[in-house]
Amino acid sequence: MEGLYHLFFFGAAGLCLFLGLVYRVSALAGLTLALLVLAVRGYLRARRRLRGLRVGRVTEASAFEGDEVRVELVLENHGREPVPLVEIVDSFGPALADRQALLDAGPLAGGHRRRLAYRTFCSRLWGLHFVGPLTLRVSDPLGLVSLRRAFADVQPFDVFPRVHSVAGLERLGTRASFAPSEPTAARAGQSAAYLGVRDFRTGDDVRRLHWPATARRGLPMVKEYEQDQMPYFTLFLDLDRSQRAGTGQKSTLEYVVRTAACLLASAARRGDLVQVFGEGARPLFVPPGRGELHLAHALDQLIRVRQGGRVPLLDLVEREQATVPIGSTAALLSASVFLDPGRLAELLEGLRARRVQTVLVAVDKDSFLPIDRRPRAREDVEARAQELLAITLARGAHMGVLTADQELEDELARPDWLLAHAR
Repeated sequence: MEGLYHLFFFGAAGLCLFLGLVYRVSALAGLTLALLVLAVRGYLRARRRLRGLRVGRVTEASAFEGDEVRVELVLENHGREPVPLVEIVDSFGPALADRQALLDAGPLAGGHRRRLAYRTFCSRLWGLHFVGPLTLRVSDPLGLVSLRRAFADVQPFDVFPRVHSVAGLERLGTRASFAPSEPTAARAGQSAAYLGVRDFRTGDDVRRLHWPATARRGLPMVKEYEQDQMPYFTLFLDLDRSQRAGTGQKSTLEYVVRTAACLLASAARRGDLVQVFGEGARPLFVPPGRGELHLAHALDQLIRVRQGGRVPLLDLVEREQATVPIGSTAALLSASVFLDPGRLAELLEGLRARRVQTVLVAVDKDSFLPIDRRPRAREDVEARAQELLAITLARGAHMGVLTADQELEDELARPDWLLAHAR
């Protein structure tokens, strides 16, 4: 509609000029000149208005798939002249309808600001997306001239995989004293679990005096408690390029990333200190941390991984197993069931000796569309899966297998998913 309006205006001006020159009618030539003056004045005024406008964006840096996101736009007028009818166009990459337009009716007085907002959904799949740029459009009072100005306010926006609670993980790990995030070790420390009494030492809190024992011994005796020990959850991620299979949402990378996100979220939200190791095209390392901010950092690193590494999963576990604390939980997330049985048994024995509760999650690569090699026979896959299951059960570990025909949400939400394999 705006294009037709401009076409009519300038077409009328051109027609008046043509008729004025052909018929030597000065009035038509004067009318043309007046229309041109209006257009020039409108252009200068619109440019002056646009020059004084600034716009910025305030929003979160990340969200999960399907989440609603609120984006706030701050419009400022640094000029002196009030500006009406300002159109703001923003590009929100995580949404399928990525163009978001808002109209500020105004007028926005000079030296003032106004906040506008829109809501949209993260309808695209997990990954790194971008928000921006921003574009402003203003017109002169008659609407003859419309000018635009782009602001290169482009911000990265992380879309995390939708996470589901891994129900079987809740029953694994160390015991707790105060809360699920505060298990204790049976040695001297500070917790709610009573360990015994001992002689008073310089620096001991007098509030911990054990009066009955003091009366019996005739010497000051203090209560001693078990030592608090924060629970750890360590995730080892298989990013070996030789394990690639499938495409899109039915691929080993998709299943590995989504399962890893669910494991991390379940562990972090039960209070564990979470750390992650992987060896893809670039090393993946998330140092120990806890809380929602640390979970967001771990997921931020996770959505950037690719299956481009050359280090097998068991090599990675062997190299980093010393970082797994005693009495913690470790998860091995493999993209294939074809792990070396002998090496797996040796690693599980080593972790068991340090009282580490181990979980093996294997994504059945051969159930996905092959990329560079033919899939193995189903009989061989099932036989290897049963062999790995026997190895894990014999060493007190737990195991789960994921295939392309399973829905991750339904499988991970089963309360007995990990534990059922131990029966």
